[in-house]
Amino acid sequence: VTVKNSSKDPATAAGQEDDEPPKEEPWKTTLKTTTVAIEAGEFRGRRVSLWDLLHCRYIPEENKRELLELYEAGELTLEQVKSVVSTIVSRAAAGERAEPVEPGDSPRAELVEPGDSPRAEPVEP
Repeated sequence: VTVKNSSKDPATAAGQEDDEPPKEEPWKTTLKTTTVAIEAGEFRGRRVSLWDLLHCRYIPEENKRELLELYEAGELTLEQVKSVVSTIVSRAAAGERAEPVEPGDSPRAELVEPGDSPRAEPVEP
């Protein structure tokens, strides 16, 4: 038996192409290429891919997994995913903002008039 040496590496000889990355699932590609305008949190005023939003700190891991599974299975449409993700991000970002202080509930330090701000007095030796 004679064995011929091949100029191709074993992976290419086995039928795999070196220059082609593995095919990405179509649903994943869609999430990466679909962008949403976000007006909350760190994304304010930007268009962000659904994929990036799903993997941001505003989306809890459990919600992310459930949304990805439902979308991949075809149980959620792209529009439904956009709506849910946008809502979660907006609510989470709003929850991070400081709650406005009611006028009667202000701490004493905040009631000082702008011109009457306390100043540190120099200490005489």
